[in-house]
Amino acid sequence: MRTTPDPHHDTKHPAPDVGRLIPEVPAHIVAALGALDDAYNAAAALPHRSNVEHAERALCLARVCARRAAWWRVLARFTYRAGLHPLHGKAVVISAGTERDRARFWRDSAADWRARADRVLTSDTAGALSNWHELGVTA
Repeated sequence: MRTTPDPHHDTKHPAPDVGRLIPEVPAHIVAALGALDDAYNAAAALPHRSNVEHAERALCLARVCARRAAWWRVLARFTYRAGLHPLHGKAVVISAGTERDRARFWRDSAADWRARADRVLTSDTAGALSNWHELGVTA
């Protein structure tokens, strides 16, 4: 049986070994981010039927997001020090910022749910969570 040579296979100039060009991300960073994905899923699955449960769940989510942000910053330092393309570093920095913003959102949500549980005014930025109408307060 005759075989036709693959026109895309260049035997004179083989593809570079990408593993040698791109340094491997340290295992502890990969493991930490993976564990935090599991922690986020576990926190998201917490019961949230009452205001107190909503507050506790939101606080757990905030903590996980804050830890994620920290690990993304660790990865950013690695990315820049390893000499990877700046686009990789920028993507990691954006991920760190996104997680920082998510942590802030969940902290604010926890505070608003706690305020609702304590029957005190929630923040004016709470939007749909605002309990002003429940307490008879007008803007």
